[in-house]
Amino acid sequence: MLDERLIGEKFINKSTEMSGTVMFYGVRYHYKLQENVPIGTTLVVVAVTPRYLLVQRYEPKLDY
Repeated sequence: MLDERLIGEKFINKSTEMSGTVMFYGVRYHYKLQENVPIGTTLVVVAVTPRYLLVQRYEPKLDY
């Protein structure tokens, strides 16, 4: 299983593909998007599987 401590990590989308690779802490991981997003969108890791990270668009939430 991939490291669950990666949940919440953010990165910028640099591709129009629905999957790709990203490097965290010197380790390259495969990821898959839940939805199609444009280049330059901030993405966040929401789950890990034995083969890839599941990511989605990052939408900050304000806490009052």
